[in-house]
Amino acid sequence: MKEEAYELLKYLAEHTINGSTTALIINNKIPILLEKESNYEISITTCINGEAIKISKKFTKNTIHKAIYELIDDLSELTSQDVEELKIIQKVSFDECLPRRRQESIVQKKKKDIISMEEYKKLIIGKQIHVYPLLQISSKQYLSLILDLGIVDLLELASPNPMIIQENQQSPYKIKDLRTIYTYISFFKLDQNNKTNPLSTVIINNSKLTIFTMIYSLEDVYKEVIELNFLDNKKIKLNKYKVKTISLSSKGYVNVTETDILGAPMKGIRKNDVRIGLFMEYNGNFIQINDIKIGDLHERGDFTFNEYIYASLYVIGIDSYEFFDNVIMKFVNTFIARNPYLSKLTKDIIEREANINYSIPFVSSSSGNKVSLLDPIAYWYSRDILGNEDYANTPISQHSQKLNELLIAYRKNGYFRNIFI
Repeated sequence: MKEEAYELLKYLAEHTINGSTTALIINNKIPILLEKESNYEISITTCINGEAIKISKKFTKNTIHKAIYELIDDLSELTSQDVEELKIIQKVSFDECLPRRRQESIVQKKKKDIISMEEYKKLIIGKQIHVYPLLQISSKQYLSLILDLGIVDLLELASPNPMIIQENQQSPYKIKDLRTIYTYISFFKLDQNNKTNPLSTVIINNSKLTIFTMIYSLEDVYKEVIELNFLDNKKIKLNKYKVKTISLSSKGYVNVTETDILGAPMKGIRKNDVRIGLFMEYNGNFIQINDIKIGDLHERGDFTFNEYIYASLYVIGIDSYEFFDNVIMKFVNTFIARNPYLSKLTKDIIEREANINYSIPFVSSSSGNKVSLLDPIAYWYSRDILGNEDYANTPISQHSQKLNELLIAYRKNGYFRNIFI
């Protein structure tokens, strides 16, 4: 039913005449009025507690789906209920409603206190940390994943290999369970609304870099080469690719979109190839800095599509199996079932989805419609450092607790409502 609400709003946004209005009702309870402001702007007015509230959304041909999903999320927040059903009605009246004293696009809530990143980093002062380098910025500086905290930071390292650091002393870190690293990296998602991820964003020379992972299917390789000024006016030349991706709303809306990515030439890649890309968001560009051939890993049993999807959804904070299952099925139908190279994996993915307690090692429990996932710190530390599955009693369990507190605070402040998977 949610998808039907999306399709109706999208149809009205695309096909009604500028200046026209349409009366609608949410869940047979709450009347709203949709107005086509212009070719690329719609607004909805409703009455909440005797006050008329207007929400406006501007969009382009490429961003209309995002605007509609945001509109549905905003309506859910305003009305305190999911938009399960949306119907056209004859008329609507807000005569008893008072207009707001100031125009707002959505109800603004008081920002919840969020612990600063510098305060969070104090947890590791004087302690041993494990570092996984992701991108070399200069001769000794690397954007690196600090595995003990679940954040990305700029560090000076002696080599591009994983390191253990304590009191400025560095030594090699040999990873025993690479599956935990694949899972960990999958945890970092790009927030579509805020164009960032506060856990993996670093400021360098007044430029914002955000690290994230996104799964995609190759659609086309453009002939043009893009030249970018990167950081200290260092010019880099990159190929441009058209890819198919999946975006997800915390309300459960799954949408398939096409987007452009930049990256070095990808050897051997074919149309419809599916890969997990490790990206850097820089000045609105998605720059791929590495990739994983997830199909090969799944076939070998080293890391599966199911594990990637579940790890990707951790930041949203949903514990509904129905929610996870809906995303998996949409993914299979879009990326796998008709793919000439991967369709043979369809049955295996569905079977794994039916047995998540056994097929996804970081599912801590599932009962009925409720699923509990391990946080990436506890999962990595137990498996790779301690070599056991005693996830609840790691020496850095406080870090897991603080990471989850951070995520809860970020969600309350509007982060991770819409992400790229």
